[in-house]
Amino acid sequence: MAKKDKNTDKYIPELEEKIIDLSLKLKSKTNELNAAIESNSKILGKLTHNLKNPIGVIFSFSEMMLEDLADYSIEKLEKHIQIINNSATFSLALLDTISKYSRVLSPNFALKPEQLNYIELLTEVLNEFKFETAKKNIEVVFNQPKERIILTLDKDEITQALNAVLNNALRYSNENSTITITVEALKNMVETTIADQGIGISEADLPHIFEEFYVVNTYSEDKQKCIGLGLALAKKIAELHKGKISAKSTLEKGTSFVISLLNS
Repeated sequence: MAKKDKNTDKYIPELEEKIIDLSLKLKSKTNELNAAIESNSKILGKLTHNLKNPIGVIFSFSEMMLEDLADYSIEKLEKHIQIINNSATFSLALLDTISKYSRVLSPNFALKPEQLNYIELLTEVLNEFKFETAKKNIEVVFNQPKERIILTLDKDEITQALNAVLNNALRYSNENSTITITVEALKNMVETTIADQGIGISEADLPHIFEEFYVVNTYSEDKQKCIGLGLALAKKIAELHKGKISAKSTLEKGTSFVISLLNS
């Protein structure tokens, strides 16, 4: 019978420790995978639910037009084509948003960080909203520090987050009101506050506004349907940057969102 190697005993605790460590890592990855599967299943269900109506509208009106096209007046034709266009636009926007959200939830997703002039980036984002703010006669006040702020960010992703918060502020702002953006450089963080004078959010709803598909008001004043993914996406992107996003609000007085990013 072969003799037991005396040196074997001293390696056993080390091997056991490595096995435990690998088991914990495997369990963690399994939990991540299960969470991703559950989230994707939920997203797929919501996607199916939210696409049924607009696709049904497109089908119904296009079928109606094909059957009665000869009897259509120009006015009626324009009206029905506009309905089809609106439904198609909503469907494409929904697919785009869900695609972006699913991407950042993927365990394999990684940011592409680069050093950026944050004020220049934010100015570019605000310029994209000029047409929409003009339509509602909303004044945009941008309070920015005099010094340059250089942050390490994924430009595309942080732009998406800023767009989501600004779009929310614009969507629920009253006409002839003001949206104020204030950037403050703190010791370790840069805080961007986006404050509107809109309809506000109740105390009951406020804790849930960053949850997937949570909708306080299904439609904005301009009858644009809200899906409830924009703020969830913004929160996830902020967290991926080791930052955070928070909100406070008063009904009928407005809402303030604060995006905090590492000041590196």
